[in-house]
Amino acid sequence: MEQIKEIIRLGINPKNWGMLFKKYREIIMYIIFGALTTLVSIGTYFIVRSVFPDEQSAPEFLKWTYRLSFGEGDSSTVLPNIISWIVSVTFAFVTNRIFVFKSKVKGVGKILLQAGSFYAARLFTLFVDLAIMYLLVNLPNIDNGIYELCIKVLSNIVVLVLNYIFSKLFIFKKRA
Repeated sequence: MEQIKEIIRLGINPKNWGMLFKKYREIIMYIIFGALTTLVSIGTYFIVRSVFPDEQSAPEFLKWTYRLSFGEGDSSTVLPNIISWIVSVTFAFVTNRIFVFKSKVKGVGKILLQAGSFYAARLFTLFVDLAIMYLLVNLPNIDNGIYELCIKVLSNIVVLVLNYIFSKLFIFKKRA
């Protein structure tokens, strides 16, 4: 909490921005690329949602996603969530590895292991995202684009925090 207060205090004055960035580069870069990842996720979600609004519009091999049933409500958010997850996680891995955590891991095997850990952690947060969307959009059967957008943004904030924790503590952990 003290770090957040310091960032806000220093961030108010543009003369402090260089020092602020130097001291909190990783967090600032994570926030920037996290925001970009969120935009990629939300943009991809709504593009896919508009291209495949229902089962009839989806290719045959993807129709199963519309038949998932967990009780009341429909499953129209599953396919857009899965595709937006694949696109945004790939974007996040590349940007986190190169720009945020500046990973020094080399070698195909080690990079694939790092990528596997990254995707596994993100798979967990995908299920968190799916659960939030299902519980707050599909289950109550709320058909309102603005409401759905607000819930998707909320879901992405939860996912962003969880992803930072996994990335910082496990995936891109600096080895001594």
